[in-house]
Amino acid sequence: MDAATNQLHQKAGSCFAEAMGSVFSMLTGRDFAVSAQPGQATDHAGVAGAQSGPTVFVKAQYTKGVTGTLLFALPLKEGTILVDLMLGGDGAPSAELAGDSRDALAETFNQILGSANQSLSDLAGETLSISNVEIFSVADPASEDLEALLGPAPFQQVPLATAQEALSATLHLLIPEVLAEQLKRKLGLSEPAAAAPATPAPAPATPAVAPAAPASAAPAAGPAAPPRPPAAAPSVDTSNLDLLLDIELPVMVRMGQTEMPLGELLKLTPGSILELNRPADAPVELLVNGKRIAQGEVVVVDGNFAFRITEIDSAENRIRSLG
Repeated sequence: MDAATNQLHQKAGSCFAEAMGSVFSMLTGRDFAVSAQPGQATDHAGVAGAQSGPTVFVKAQYTKGVTGTLLFALPLKEGTILVDLMLGGDGAPSAELAGDSRDALAETFNQILGSANQSLSDLAGETLSISNVEIFSVADPASEDLEALLGPAPFQQVPLATAQEALSATLHLLIPEVLAEQLKRKLGLSEPAAAAPATPAPAPATPAVAPAAPASAAPAAGPAAPPRPPAAAPSVDTSNLDLLLDIELPVMVRMGQTEMPLGELLKLTPGSILELNRPADAPVELLVNGKRIAQGEVVVVDGNFAFRITEIDSAENRIRSLG
């Protein structure tokens, strides 16, 4: 395995393991530790061989920054245990994943992908967006047409091991090779081109020795030359800064936020009211690239919502906050 692929396993595995542990802990109320194990390249037979029975595949499409399908594989039994824990149960397994259980698992991976992709976006220096997930249950991966389900091989497979008293399992992150190559470039992991061997410089020619000239009296010293003024500092090239001014950034107005158990989330219906963590008379926040740079109030302009700024960071602080 080349160094760039190994680094991709480490970085992507770390981002998804951290996000998975955080989301599992938040949704179940239990402390979950998830660690990324050494990855390897594999094919459809290898994906099936890593599973020992009925399996759940999670599938999502990248829509911005890179393109391609990202996949997870986890045992069906452990998937149903996880859902039962999230819905307030004691971790009872189930023979199938359907209805609310399937929706709960899909929402769980939506949150995992959102968190992990924010970390990957920070590493890449640009936004990597992914669409909502799809859930597929497979009774026997060894007899299933995995190419039709997962797409062409090979895959970079990274095991993600959970450590929790109520649930001990290994999930597998599957990155198709086409997507893996894009991620390596975005994360600056592509292999550098090998340097050409240095060509030895030719030996300098031995100069001919001229006959010594007769000694002559040294010329009288003239007045000392005036000192040279110090060299001017090189000017800063700001042309590249102009190139950045056309970059589009996501801008969002945040009125407030809240947290709620997944079970309550699944019970929401039209007409449900969510209470946010911000008083009604408090200013709302303007976020750029996920970071607050201003606050103000919501107004209406020509029938559309708009945002009036009442306080904003200095231009210097705004640039620093986006770094």
